[in-house]
Amino acid sequence: MKKEYRSTARTKKMIREAFVELLGEKKSIESITIGELVERANIAKSTFYNHYMDIYEVAEEFENELIMNLSMVFHEMEVDRATEYEVYIRKIIIFFKDNEISYRNAMSTPDARFVVEKLKTIFSKKLFEESSTLPFSKNKAERYVQIRILTNACAETIADYFRGVLPVSLDEVGNILIDFINRLNK
Repeated sequence: MKKEYRSTARTKKMIREAFVELLGEKKSIESITIGELVERANIAKSTFYNHYMDIYEVAEEFENELIMNLSMVFHEMEVDRATEYEVYIRKIIIFFKDNEISYRNAMSTPDARFVVEKLKTIFSKKLFEESSTLPFSKNKAERYVQIRILTNACAETIADYFRGVLPVSLDEVGNILIDFINRLNK
């Protein structure tokens, strides 16, 4: 049973890697065919259909994996409360750098809005939990709106970086964000 599980995991990983490569080349899920995908993954069509119904199921699993990995980064963060947001931002930037190809390919498609929305939700939840270290309003409704403004801006900026819109590095994006938040704290 364990050998079968490893084989399934390996096959699905090959399919997802082929999907990410094709997504980076074609920039659209709609333009990826199952024929291209199985050829790139070096598997038979029947093997693909043993694991997935269609390309969109592969895309959904890929997106869920990206978001789950980012959620795990947030979950693992245990830092000093005084500088928490700065440490969070640096860890997030490191995570994005380590997974840059996957996120660049995911963000370069018209379908990226789903990934960006999930990023916003994760960022908002974490900031709302940790909002005591940032200069947000004490009023719960106002604080929620302020956090949404900041998280929407952060998620869209990260997405813009991966889309190739920003003329700066990912490290610079992180430093600019930290500087901006530090200015809010003054």
